[in-house]
Amino acid sequence: MKNNKFKIFFATAILGTSIMSCSILETKEVIDPNSPSVGSVLNNASKAQLDGLAIGQVARARNGIDSYLQVMGTLGKELFNFNTTESRWMTELNGLRPIDNSAFYNLTTTSFGPPVRQANTLLASLDKTTAVTEEQKNGYRGLANTFKGLAYLYQLNAQFTNGVRLNVEDPLKPSKFASYEESLAGIKKFLDDGAAQLDKSGSGFAFALPATYAGFNTPANFKKFNRAIALRVALYQKDWAGAATILPQTFYNLTGDLNTGPSHAFNATSPDVANPLLNTSSVRVVAVDKLVIDADAGDKRISSKLTTLDKALEYTSGTVVTSRYLFKMYTGANQSVSIIRNEELILAAAEIAAQQGRTADAVSHINVIRRAAGITDYRGATSQAALINAILKERLYSLWYEGHRLVDMRRYGKIAEIFVPVANMKVLEKLERPIAEVNWDIANP
Repeated sequence: MKNNKFKIFFATAILGTSIMSCSILETKEVIDPNSPSVGSVLNNASKAQLDGLAIGQVARARNGIDSYLQVMGTLGKELFNFNTTESRWMTELNGLRPIDNSAFYNLTTTSFGPPVRQANTLLASLDKTTAVTEEQKNGYRGLANTFKGLAYLYQLNAQFTNGVRLNVEDPLKPSKFASYEESLAGIKKFLDDGAAQLDKSGSGFAFALPATYAGFNTPANFKKFNRAIALRVALYQKDWAGAATILPQTFYNLTGDLNTGPSHAFNATSPDVANPLLNTSSVRVVAVDKLVIDADAGDKRISSKLTTLDKALEYTSGTVVTSRYLFKMYTGANQSVSIIRNEELILAAAEIAAQQGRTADAVSHINVIRRAAGITDYRGATSQAALINAILKERLYSLWYEGHRLVDMRRYGKIAEIFVPVANMKVLEKLERPIAEVNWDIANP
């Protein structure tokens, strides 16, 4: 995103008079005499303003990705944040003290309010401008609805049965919280709308995307990204037939690079921001020892993602936990963060095959992943239950620190099977509804 640093700054500033400070509903007035207001882009926005909103949409999609990945990983007990300045990473998020709905970890939910608000502003602006053609408008719309669906899905993963508010176009008249199933259906619609709009966007976008979207920077290829997120939704819905239909519309490639996929870009040079997932003197993200011990011998996913320490790190504030395995996935301030990768799509294909009774197909997909990891082919049982367990294990190691473990075990009713290294730790299925949302509903019954 280096070449778009000014654009990102402008896109953020363009919403300067109504910047989201916390949740979808909690706003803070910021008076900026050097930046136009939201009202200005809702009244025949120029192409430059639309481009700024589009790049701002891409930038805001990164909001809270550090909180999301670290909190969801902690809840799923695939990692811990040995944070020397905040004990709640190890206590409250592990059920050792009551969860707090106003604590820092609520950013796992509230950080994704601004991308939704950005999408709604962009979509509203497009309805009231003549600066671009209808075909070009559909490109902007497809972008907005794709990232809107992704942001809502992050929120729902953290909130689970608390649901999300699917209509916040008027932040002073938001919809009530939908059920989990209704929330998934609403997210599916945002993504489906985006896919249909991308189909009507011509051969190219009217705006530029960062280099980390190479291969996904045309409407046709960006739609493959959109469909990949829709595939996640279909898996969560247990819609195996729908998932099987969506799979070939994604960038799934059984023989392709496992790391292919769009990524969030970061740049440490102002006005952009550095990768927020780096280990520091106070933030040390570690793997749970037993998960490493339980891995197959020689698994390259261990050596590529973890540094094995000669002396274990020890955390002692509020509880005592040790780990010899420090994550090294993010080492550079300008390093991008994957949104979704081909490896996940191949494992999704294995899951679909297992659920549809295509045993040989499921095993062949599992083995593609295992061979890439440098381990032997799968030789276990081939009942549907056994294959699902095998796939969940591969997803643990392949998608480590990508925010999936809690969701995967939760959707299969296997929360009780998650290993906890301290006897009185608990696995929390979800976070509490943020205090701003609770207070809003009290004030607006």
